[in-house]
Amino acid sequence: MMTLGQGLRSNEGAGEPIPCPWPQMIQAGAVPRRGQLTLITAAPGQGKSAVAQALTQRGNDDGDVLPTLYFSADSDASTMFKRAGAMATGYQMQDIDNMVLSGNVDGVAASVANHAAHVRLDFSSSPSDQDVLDNIDAFAEVYGAYPSIIVVDNLSNLHMEGSEGEFGQLADACSFLHDIARDSGAAVIALHHTVGEYEAGDKPIPLSGLRGKVSKIPEIVWTLYRSGEYMHISIPKNRNGVAYADGSHPISIYADLSRMRLG
Repeated sequence: MMTLGQGLRSNEGAGEPIPCPWPQMIQAGAVPRRGQLTLITAAPGQGKSAVAQALTQRGNDDGDVLPTLYFSADSDASTMFKRAGAMATGYQMQDIDNMVLSGNVDGVAASVANHAAHVRLDFSSSPSDQDVLDNIDAFAEVYGAYPSIIVVDNLSNLHMEGSEGEFGQLADACSFLHDIARDSGAAVIALHHTVGEYEAGDKPIPLSGLRGKVSKIPEIVWTLYRSGEYMHISIPKNRNGVAYADGSHPISIYADLSRMRLG
């Protein structure tokens, strides 16, 4: 047993917001925090992977970034490299793809190596819970500390040994990642899908729009949808500040995903 003060001191850094490139999210008090689980939910193709990658790679855009372990089950290495290259250089992803195909990619690769030096990735298409634990331990062995941010893209790709059924897998995966956040002090960010009603990606997604009814476990939930040149981020759950369970009052940021420019 511990007092509250002892508990806080035993997990240094817990509750600290991670560096974020979007002042609107900081002002709303809705930035992912260390020791907590955040879900980013959106319909397919709406940019949830882009948001997670921008958040972890860019930090606060002033050089403040945190050691990150990124489980990229949903996006392959080529896609992640092109996104990282677009963020680092401002080139369009199509231009970077052409450079890769022509073998003229050294300049972009150097920029990516500099801009994303704090990020390590695992590209297993269906990592198990044990794979996640092994990678976290390996990260700590190599770098002398646990990662400050852990991203799982996405929740449905995480295979939980012994879980039964889709919803059982999702619930167990959420609980597992919540425990990791609490035990390691990392900000754990998991990407997630919506229920069918919101898969068009053209309207705000409420808390009830999360697939599998997993909204009780995470401390923070972002839901995303796009219109025109903007990405809209709703905050239907936020134990650290204001939230609107119906997905109303979204925060809008400029989004050009061809160049990975967000905000």
